[in-house]
Amino acid sequence: FRRVLFRSETESISLIVHGHLVIDSDRYEVTLRGRKVDLTYKEYELLKYLASNPERVFSREALLRSVWEYDYFGGTRTVDVHIRRLRSKIDDVTHHFIETQWNVGYRFRSPGTGD
Repeated sequence: FRRVLFRSETESISLIVHGHLVIDSDRYEVTLRGRKVDLTYKEYELLKYLASNPERVFSREALLRSVWEYDYFGGTRTVDVHIRRLRSKIDDVTHHFIETQWNVGYRFRSPGTGD
């Protein structure tokens, strides 16, 4: 896991890098193996939040508070739906980035971390 921050007078780049997955905070863009991944705003925010805290387990309620803040007044199932959509867009046979911690919530697993 690398968080890369470069600052110059003309530009700033803020990247979160996990293997071939790159999250560019300045461009609101995610690439996987060099290919752009199309995400909704909330999918992007959820992925960025999880990837910024690799290996930390978050409950659905904690994710609602941190990612949705005051934008959502429903149940925690919306987190499950967004996680499922994210997984369908970023997971492949070689790596599953978002893991379920049964009876707790979800965590981001960076490539190269053991079980």
